[in-house]
Amino acid sequence: MKEWEDFLKGYGFVPWSAGGMQGWYRQTAFVKDCLAGEIARYYADDYIVIRHEGDRSVNWLREHWQSREDVMTHRFLLLDCHETRLTKKVFWLGIRGWLEILQYKEGDAEKRFDDLIYLAQQRRCGRIILQ
Repeated sequence: MKEWEDFLKGYGFVPWSAGGMQGWYRQTAFVKDCLAGEIARYYADDYIVIRHEGDRSVNWLREHWQSREDVMTHRFLLLDCHETRLTKKVFWLGIRGWLEILQYKEGDAEKRFDDLIYLAQQRRCGRIILQ
């Protein structure tokens, strides 16, 4: 598990916890620019959640999670669920961003979360992949 944590740190993740959940968090900046310079900047927040309560955690996120300034998407990958299910919530008709929660069962696929699923699968692969 230590190797996986070091692996995630290399991708910009830091430990995170809220609402009885624990996992890893990173923020990615997207910059739109041109010859004159920067035009716009927005962020995407990614969460890989390793400790959660399934549907109860999804409901907590839907009820309590708030949009943040300049953050367009909040993606939560809840690991080790019984089935894969995607839940969405929009803030202010999408103008203030959106929340996507994927309850993930090992081996399933969801295109919107491919990058996070790849990182989560490294936990299962062990030291061979991480070295």
